[in-house]
Amino acid sequence: MQVRAIIVDDEWLARRRLETLLESYPEIRIVGQGRNGKEALELIHLKEPELVFLDIQMPDMDGFGLLQQLSADRMPAIIFTTAFDQYAIKAFEIEAVDYLLKPFDEDRLKAALNRVLKRMELSKMSQFQTQILQLVETHQQQMNQEERLYFELKQAGKIIRVSVEDIYYIKSEGNYVALHTQKKKYLYRLTMNAISDELHSDLFLRIHRSYLLNTKYIAGTRYLQNNEFEFELKNGQRLLSSKSYKEKIQAFLTRP
Repeated sequence: MQVRAIIVDDEWLARRRLETLLESYPEIRIVGQGRNGKEALELIHLKEPELVFLDIQMPDMDGFGLLQQLSADRMPAIIFTTAFDQYAIKAFEIEAVDYLLKPFDEDRLKAALNRVLKRMELSKMSQFQTQILQLVETHQQQMNQEERLYFELKQAGKIIRVSVEDIYYIKSEGNYVALHTQKKKYLYRLTMNAISDELHSDLFLRIHRSYLLNTKYIAGTRYLQNNEFEFELKNGQRLLSSKSYKEKIQAFLTRP
């Protein structure tokens, strides 16, 4: 990955030294330099850097003043560079990635860059995962427009289809659901609420926030207490309902 960065320092020699040190890091691309907070603010809006090496004490507007002018969606990662260590605590209070006390050496700079690159990599992984989940959700919403007849899964490099008709019950397992047939269990990436919306209500009965039963495999039902029921399936499996689903269960039991 390559990171767009700007250097902000009122001393030309400090900017030049840092620029020279950064030449050893091809993943860092300097897209601008500023002498004070005002110039830095213009650069951030113009160049949209992902990382800012920011001096604290500068004329016109100091480093902390600059950050107060930035909205959360425009806030880059910050590595403070300063000759004054009394600002360290405040720097970390505003979640700076690191704090380099001048004159810092190459090893200290390397440690700071490793930290910022690791944080950015984790952030991009999180964004990628969110995008994937959004695509999955969109795909499932499109499938919701038609009654689902099967689930398509990939196992051992092969695509298999599990017919809805063959599923005895479905159990929630985190971000997945477990599709239980007579002999096997299949994990499918979907939430219980989403899958409940996809399946025909005459075929599947929600008895618990974690369970959906295929009504054609229900062998018997027994009332326990506190509006709870025990369901026995044709494969011998017994599942308990929760009282919050009492009305749906009673409607199922009393339907013609």
